[in-house]
Amino acid sequence: FPRNPTIRWSYVATKFAQVLGSLFYAYYIFVRLCIPQFRNSSQETVNLRGLVLGIFNSILPGVLILFLVFFAFLHCWLNAFAEMLRFADRMFYK
Repeated sequence: FPRNPTIRWSYVATKFAQVLGSLFYAYYIFVRLCIPQFRNSSQETVNLRGLVLGIFNSILPGVLILFLVFFAFLHCWLNAFAEMLRFADRMFYK
């Protein structure tokens, strides 16, 4: 495997900061959009209208959290470890 001669610690710190920011943003989305939707669901009777509304109101927050998880893990986390292990595959086109 091609290797970089040095580790760019500022790049690693930036990627870990992005992971942390993604986690905080996912928590914010979960608390503001998901929890209020299902807070009173244990006290209400289950009907088709409530089920469909609950599903449709959870689609957007669920997709946002899914994108954040993909970004945080696949882009930030793995690139930070690739930089710490000095993999130069990312610099193929340079």
